[in-house]
Order: sequence, then C-alpha cells, then structure tokens
Amino acid sequence: MSGRGNLLSLFNKKTYTSEIPSSSDDREIDSGLDGDHTGSSGESLRFEKKIGCDILNSLEQVNISVGRGRAQLIQTLQNENASLKEVIPNKHNYGKDTRIGESKAPHLEREVLSNELFYPDAVHGSKGSTINLSCNYLEITTDKTKGVFQYEVRFFPNVDSLHLRMKYLNEHKEKLGGCKTFDGTTLYLPILLENQMTVYVSKTECEDVEIRILFKKKEDLKNCVHLYNILFDRVMKTLNYVRFNRKQFDPSRPKIIPLAKLEVWPGYVTAVDEYEGGLMLCCDVSHRILCQKTVLDMLVDIYQQNVDHFQECARKTLIGNIVLTRYNNRTYKINEICFDQTPMASFQTKSGETSYLDYYKKYHNITIKDVKQPLLLSIKKSRVNTNDNENIQFGLIPELCYLTGLRDDMRSDNKLMREIATFTRVSPNQRQMALDKFHDNVSKTPAAKEILNGWGLSLTKNYNSLKGRQLDPELIYFSKQTVPAGKNAEFSKYVVNNEMLQVVHINKWILIHLKNDLRAANNLLDNIKQCSKSLGINVSKPTMISLDHDRIDAYIQALRRNIDLNSQIVVCICHNSRDDRYSAIKKICCSELPIPSQVINAKTLLNETKNRSIVQKIILQMNCKIGGSLWTVKIPFKNVMICGIDSYHDPSNQGSSVAAFVASMNSTYSQWYSRAIVQTRGEEIVNGLSASFEDALKLYEKRNGYLPESVVIYRDGIGDGQLNICSKYEIPQFESVCRDRIKISFIVVQKRINTRLFSKNDNNFDNPLPGTIVDNHITRAKMYDFFLVSQLVRQGTVSPTHFVVLRDDANYGPDIIQKLSYKLCFLYYNWPGTVRIPACCMYAHKLAYLVGQSIQREIADTLSDKLFYL
Repeated sequence: MSGRGNLLSLFNKKTYTSEIPSSSDDREIDSGLDGDHTGSSGESLRFEKKIGCDILNSLEQVNISVGRGRAQLIQTLQNENASLKEVIPNKHNYGKDTRIGESKAPHLEREVLSNELFYPDAVHGSKGSTINLSCNYLEITTDKTKGVFQYEVRFFPNVDSLHLRMKYLNEHKEKLGGCKTFDGTTLYLPILLENQMTVYVSKTECEDVEIRILFKKKEDLKNCVHLYNILFDRVMKTLNYVRFNRKQFDPSRPKIIPLAKLEVWPGYVTAVDEYEGGLMLCCDVSHRILCQKTVLDMLVDIYQQNVDHFQECARKTLIGNIVLTRYNNRTYKINEICFDQTPMASFQTKSGETSYLDYYKKYHNITIKDVKQPLLLSIKKSRVNTNDNENIQFGLIPELCYLTGLRDDMRSDNKLMREIATFTRVSPNQRQMALDKFHDNVSKTPAAKEILNGWGLSLTKNYNSLKGRQLDPELIYFSKQTVPAGKNAEFSKYVVNNEMLQVVHINKWILIHLKNDLRAANNLLDNIKQCSKSLGINVSKPTMISLDHDRIDAYIQALRRNIDLNSQIVVCICHNSRDDRYSAIKKICCSELPIPSQVINAKTLLNETKNRSIVQKIILQMNCKIGGSLWTVKIPFKNVMICGIDSYHDPSNQGSSVAAFVASMNSTYSQWYSRAIVQTRGEEIVNGLSASFEDALKLYEKRNGYLPESVVIYRDGIGDGQLNICSKYEIPQFESVCRDRIKISFIVVQKRINTRLFSKNDNNFDNPLPGTIVDNHITRAKMYDFFLVSQLVRQGTVSPTHFVVLRDDANYGPDIIQKLSYKLCFLYYNWPGTVRIPACCMYAHKLAYLVGQSIQREIADTLSDKLFYL
C-alpha cells in the first residue's frame, strides 16, 4: 500500500495532532555514513573553516540581502499540466514566440517544454582519448508483450470505503493477471484486457456490487519510472532489507564497533530511470551508522554532565538527528523534545483515546520502563498538496529510539573515524562484487523474481562496456613558471616553491594569542620568516596582542581596540577548537569591524614535523584574503564572466536558509565578487539573483572597462526534481538583467549522486584518473548532461560529478563546457590540486556555510546593507 500512494497521489491523508510512529517514509537529509568517500581529506584544511582567493579581497564586494519565500510560485510550477508547452521568450526578442531553427534571429533560440529540458543537437563531446570504463548500472529488459496500462474503476452502487474498494477488486485479482496497483480509483495493470470495458460482480450480504474497469491508455516508459522504483522497493522487502529514507539496509549482518557502541549496517541504494542506453537500475553500496545506546541513555548522560542546562544541551544534541525504532524498523527525524509530556500522556487513535504506555503494551507487547522520561516529537509533512500547517506529528519514546548517523563528537574522533572507514570505505573491486551479489540475490530469490516477472521486467549484467574519454593534462601557471599538473592532477610540491601569481605584501597586521600560546605564536612568526621568501611575499612584524584569559569577550575587546583602517588582516591563535569563539570572531570581522581574518588552532602550530607545511598554507591563504592570487590554468575565454551559486540549510530546520552567489572579476578567474542572501527556512530556489547579478556586472565593468559578452553560471544544490523549476524561475532572473547584451550558459552541478565509474585492467577494477568524461549510455534520455571525474582518489571509490546544461546561448557545445568545468576544478585556492566541483561552486558553498553557521541568526538584519570577509 505504501507504494500506491506514492505512485498515484490521488487520495488525501488526514492530519493528526499526535500519532504513534508506524511509517518510515522520511524524506529528511540522510545523516548516515555512505560508502562513497573520495579519500581526499585535504579538500578543506582542518585548522580553520576558510576559503582562499579574492572572494575575500574587498569588503565592498560582498553583500547580504534578506530574501522571501516563493512557495506559492513553486507550487504553481509543480502543478502545471505536463502536456502544455510553455515558450519562454527569447532574451533577444521579449514578448515574441520564438522557436529553435527560425532563421530570422541572429542568436540561438530555444523551446522549453514544461516537462522537458534544454536539449540541443550536439550533446556528445569528442576531445580527449577514448578509454574503457565500467559503471554500477544494471540494464532492465522489458517484455514487449507487457507494459503499464491505466484503467479507471467505478463501483455501482458507489462504495465510499477505500478498504472495501480494495477488497472487492482483490476478489478478481487472478482474472486481472495477478499483478496490479490500485489506489481506489485508478488501476494499473501489466497486461491489456480484452475489452475496452470489463465488468465484474462482487457478492455482498446486502446487494451485488458491479465493478466497471474502463481502459484509458498505455503509459509511456518515462511515466513508468516511479512505478518501477516502487517495484524494486518491494523486491528489497522480499530480501528482508530495512528502508532508511531511500536506501535499503540489511539488519541481519551488522558490523559491530564495540568500543564506541556502534553498529554499521551494510546496504544498497537503488534508482530506476530512463537513460540513453535504455531503462537501467543504478545500484550502489551504502552504509548506515546505528548507535547501540538508546536516546534515553544519552539523555541521562547529558543530565549527569550538565544539570543546570540539561534541556538546552539535550535539544542541541538531539534535534535534527534521525532515530530508528527497532520494534518496527522505521526512521524519524527529531524535531522537538517535549519535556512537559511523558509516556503516561494520552493521544487520539481511531479507536479512541489511549496512553503511550497502553498503546505499546497492546500493539507491540512492550512495557515502557521509565514513565517519567520526556517524549520526542517528529513532524512529517503531508504528502498531498494541502495547507502548509497540516502536518502529521509522531510521539516517540526515548528508550525505544536509537540514534543513527554520525554526531559531531564522533566526526572529531580521528581514531573512531578510521575504524568506521574500514567498513564504509569501499574499493572499486568491492563495489563490483557487491553489484554482482545484488544481481544474484534478485535473480535467485523466487519472490523477488516473481515481482519483476509479473510486470515483464528482468535484470541484465552489462556494465563493463562503457566508453569514456580522458582529457589532456593541464598546465599550472605561477608568476614566473609554468608546471605540468600531470595525469594525477597534483601540483602541491610546486605551490610552496614558486612565487605566487599575484602577491600582496603584508605590511600591517595584527596577531592575537593567549599568553599560554606564546610558543605557538613564535613558531608561526619564525616559519613565516623562513617560508615567505620562496613564495615571493614580504611579511612585516605584526602588532602582537597577548590575552590573559581564554574568554570570548577578551577576543572581542582585543579586536575592537586594535583594528584600524590601515590594518590588512587579523590573525587569531586560539587555544583549542570552539564553534562559539570562532563565530564571535567572524561576526566582528565580517560585520562590525570588516577586515580579513585568519583563525588558527594553537595545537597545529606546535607540531614540529608539520609546522613548516602548515605555515606555508597559512601564508598562501593570508595572501588570498588580502587580494592576492596563487595560480591559474589557461582558460582561453575573452570577456566571459563565470558565476557560482549554492545554498546552505540549517540541519536542525530552525534557522533560515542562506544562498550564496559569486562571480569572477578578472580574466585569470582568480578574483571573485560575492554576496549572500538569507532566505526562508528550507528554501532552495534562490530569490534576489537579479540584484546580486546586476551588482556583479557593475563591478566587472568598473574593473575591466566593459561588460562581459557572455556569462557561464554553475548552480550547485539542485536535484532532478527541481531542474524544471530552476529553469523557469532562476534563469529568468538572469535574463531580466542580460536582455540582449549578454549571452547566458546555465549549468547545474550535482555531486550527491550514486553513479560510480571504474577503470578496468584485466579482471581488476580501479578508480579512473582525473579528467575522465562520460557523456553517453548512462546519461539521461533527452537531457544535455555529462559526468566528470576531477579528483585523484587512492582510497575508496571516486565519486564523479554530474553536470546538467540547462542553457547555452553562446553555443559553446559539449567539448568547451566539459573542458571548462574540469579546468575550474583546479582553481580552488584552499587545496593545491583538483576538487570535485568547479571552484566557483566551492566558494559559494563556503560562503553560504559561513553565513548560515556562524553569522546569520544574530546579525542577518544588520548585514543586509553591509559587507563582510570570510
């Protein structure tokens, strides 16, 4: 029954003020640990949350504005009739109905359908050398004698009860072929009935009920994808897997980590879709972390550690996390802790009012031991399109709940993370073995095979014949030397031995530290003196500020007293890592006294073996933050601006969302304008883009003396379900500014995907090298997209990045867009190598994260017209 509601969405759910948990279809962000780590731990330096480059250069380049939600507009877009065509006016001819192929327009016109995306004639590239690859896709073959046929079902006399409708139709299930999906009105069958209208009669005690089944149509393959995904959910149930969000895990084979009292459940994530190579199933290995301690045990520990602030600490620790209830193997997100309610509280059920104690005893034969424990509240949104306030609330008992996923304290424990990684970091060979095992399990389990055969489906192993391309290695340009990045795209050894591309000498800066950390401060200064010469930068002696106490107010007062207009940068050496202290420093340096800032953990400066390399990276970042550049790659564009967009959502769902926009300001793509936009909670589609983009164009024109001829926009954070909304709502914001002056190319970047690529050598599988492109077979049908592997990964399996081109007015074509996307992965100045996504998206992500984590809640209003540094 769970799948029918998902597929058809033709019946409404009632809203209850309190419910006992019985369903698991949570759609919250998975906080578990997936086995898809790239092994590239250096993407973000550990000793500070920061980014490099001239995105931090000028305080006058960064703004924050407060946006407003567009839920009503988005809802309207989602509810549009898929059969209607919407022609978006061409930016050169506003108000005219233009089509692709009309010769009267000098530029590229396009036609956008409400249910289709931009799809030009050329979507496959040709540059680079051809390589043989493998992937984690299984082909699904369909029986040509079967399909998905839609019928309308009517009852005479009318039957209002959904349960009775199901019952009466099930009496004739064998006559209908044995397989069906029915929601009470619409019936789907894998076979075509002989007659246009089929009539059956069901006998009841009072009267006979006539069932009329009227044939409507045969569904196209693209409309059957959701049904096929539901079928594979049923297949996984026959294999006794437990569903967490959209992933399936095997509770019978947990891997125990006894010291941390954790379990690691192995499993799979599957998705059926229509690709260029036909209908295929993407299947990847996944893992879920489960705590063996109950939430009640955790509450007791929190109480013993902090009696005075127990409730505040409990909320901070638990709210936003996902819990598992073992009595039904369902997952729920904790939205609130109700300290004023206990299991003795009552709630309303269909049979009347009952208490939690009685309910669990009656229906689950569970006796709740602690009757004074608080209740956990989980809120689920109704699936039907009703009022936003209509939610379903579930009351959860802490002693029956187990926390899933990784908490912050676990992530900071390096020893524990290494132990977890031994289970979750899966090599390409292990993934291929898991894929073979999945195929064998489905093929050899009679119940699973029966489900697929009933709808004319079968799995075929044919994932070793994928063709890809390897792009040529890149050259890295420093101030006085050009070096090859090589096939591994690594150039860290050259970064610390070559003069930076653009140097800004540090003449006046401030160094703040505790008296107890004087040795760490001296180590920093000594190493700066030794390392700065090879990097081509002069660093003068700083103004030293020594603090007596490690209090937040001491840092704040030191900053306020010593920062002046001539100060270039302030460096704070902190005794340890604390989020509240870090946030306080960044708020002062971003809002109240705008100045570039660098926060360093004193412990990193006391490591004698790594001290020199750490200080070299600090110097590089300090140069970036005051306007310098480190290196570049050759991007033979003229008068082209590159932009990046990303969003940050508070994981606890209590804070506002933050969107960030960055835009390049020079031809080497080493200096960036940036702006953050505070939005409504959970909002992904960005408002205020036109204002941000217009300001970026003005600054670009001021710096270069002319406007760019075209703009390439990389949009991160958009899933498949939001592509059409993005195309219709975000792109027009750029159109309104560009008009007929500037051409737009808009590319969506998707990094949270389950596609995996492998290079095959004999019978051994390995990670493909950076610069690997796949734009055929496993790319989406009627979608302009490609996969790019940009990183070198030596442990685990590399994760490719998925790019979807929604617009290409400049008609660059696939080769230029693919090469540009790869080149931009070299320009993230916080890592001397390549990153998974283009640097502009990485900078936007860092900016949104900083504002969302450390700045927005207290000073979002004051930042609406101010500027800040990261």
